[in-house]
Amino acid sequence: MNFNYLIFIFLVLALILSGLITTRSISNISSYLKLGLFATGSLITGIATSTPELAIGIDSAIEGIPELSLGNVLGTNVVNLSLIIGTAVIIAGGVNFKKGEIKKELIYPFFLAFLPIILSLDLILSRTDGLILIIMFIVYFWIIIRKRDFEEDEESISRKQFLKSSILLSLGLTCLLISAWYLVDYAVVIAVESGIPIFIIGILFISIGTSIPELTFQTISLLHGYKLLTIGDLMGTTVVNSTLVLGVASIIAPILVTDTLEFIIVSIISLILISIFIIYLQSKDGITRLRALFLILIYIIFLLLTVILL
Repeated sequence: MNFNYLIFIFLVLALILSGLITTRSISNISSYLKLGLFATGSLITGIATSTPELAIGIDSAIEGIPELSLGNVLGTNVVNLSLIIGTAVIIAGGVNFKKGEIKKELIYPFFLAFLPIILSLDLILSRTDGLILIIMFIVYFWIIIRKRDFEEDEESISRKQFLKSSILLSLGLTCLLISAWYLVDYAVVIAVESGIPIFIIGILFISIGTSIPELTFQTISLLHGYKLLTIGDLMGTTVVNSTLVLGVASIIAPILVTDTLEFIIVSIISLILISIFIIYLQSKDGITRLRALFLILIYIIFLLLTVILL
């Protein structure tokens, strides 16, 4: 195997490990600060599990290849809404809500996931588009902070655990940023050597690696019965990726859509998944294991379509 591929795999593993450390640490910190499970999942943990995408988005924009960030974000959203939550539900059990209030909160964030696709219909995410995305992220942040009336009780975290988590968070974020920086460089090298478009590198390879923290966190949360934390993280990650990550990246360097056909496919799959989620979470049964298998099947179809286009 080419030495560059080995380094690439090592960097993905480092990104995953640092993402897991960051996720766990920030979850403990938010519990200590009593932010609430839904707000924690939507904002704190959602941002934490999106730090790999944010780091890659910033680094790729600085390196002059912001399309890597677009491919990574769109691919990650597809992975999260299909493979990740589907696998977590199959392992840990279904997700459903009986309260009408929370069901309303589960709808509008998924529309934000489609916003960058709408803004990219002219085949570019400009700096103005980036500013719009960041504004939408701030609005989402404000809405979630205000809606706290359906929260569940959290585990208590001691001051010692809080301090330990703060230290681990600093170490995790440092490792995350360093591994993401070099991962972008080696992604470019592999793309040039293999002839694979950088946009597809982001969709297929980096998106799966950066989604591992979400898989771990959501599975553990479901096993502990924290449905709000699980869906909050899914929503938060999707919104943060689609607004904050792409907003920052496109402000640093406007993002051109270089692979139109692949962009159309990932956009259609994203719309299908968003629609399915709205239907599932509004239904009485929610996301069952059978429905989770269907979500995974959609990801497999997406994967096959992408590979066929290579």
